[in-house]
Amino acid sequence: MTRLNEVGEKLKEARKAKGYTLEDLQQMTKIQKRYLIAVEEGNLEVLPGNFYARAFIKQYADTVGLDGEQLLKDHADIAAPKSEEITEQVRTTQTRTKPKENGMISTIQDSLPTILIIVFVVAIALAFYFAVRGTSGSNESPSVQDDPASKVEVDSSEDAEPSDDNQSEEPAADTENEEEADSEDDVVEEEPALSITQESSDGRTTTYAVTGAEAGQSLVLTAEDGESWVSITVDGNTVEQQLLTSGNSASAELTEDTETIKAVIGNAAATKVEFNGQTVEYAEESANAVRQDMIFEFKK
Repeated sequence: MTRLNEVGEKLKEARKAKGYTLEDLQQMTKIQKRYLIAVEEGNLEVLPGNFYARAFIKQYADTVGLDGEQLLKDHADIAAPKSEEITEQVRTTQTRTKPKENGMISTIQDSLPTILIIVFVVAIALAFYFAVRGTSGSNESPSVQDDPASKVEVDSSEDAEPSDDNQSEEPAADTENEEEADSEDDVVEEEPALSITQESSDGRTTTYAVTGAEAGQSLVLTAEDGESWVSITVDGNTVEQQLLTSGNSASAELTEDTETIKAVIGNAAATKVEFNGQTVEYAEESANAVRQDMIFEFKK
């Protein structure tokens, strides 16, 4: 009998001593019945992975009155996580906060073309405005150089009419200039808003297309009303892998070079998924699934 079988027998005896059926235990732990059977029979191949195997054993033991932590310590070799995965997790966790230093610089660089366009439009509007003002001023000068003899015959009321015409033309030019500047300002396009669209789902794995995302935004997994086993991988590198208790979260931050983020959720019913504060809904096909794999593909 293997060590995993020994643990399974202990758990099974403790369950029977409590008078629990597998269905009872499934309702209490939120662990699928087939996984509970696999733990009792020592069938590690059926479980989703080494991390989940240890988490299932601990929760099973705690539920039937055994000390889950002590049981795992006594059988430390069961489903022990690979050292390479732990090393990779520590390395990526230490480095994944570095992009925050460049967040402000990246934002300024992204906004620079828009700022230049606005300055250019304002400069053109001012140049046009002063050109119209200069033209209006030159049209008034001939009235000052009239022949002295003709001044005696011209009525004062007639002299006032050209002046009124010039004054009415000048505000019209200003209004036309302002309308043209406003219309050119409207041409500047705003950056697209964040959009998360479901592209495909087979009931367990769902793929989402994300547009309008920026560096510094985060994918956050939060446990609610129960425990959940989660892992987050960014472009093939694991940055989070842990058992979440109610109210706790795990997250991964987006960088300028990020193309794909994959989230594996062991208890979907108790896990809330958000990106940059926006709730991401599970696919309808996965309504009865306990485990969910969510793949986010970022479109430039």
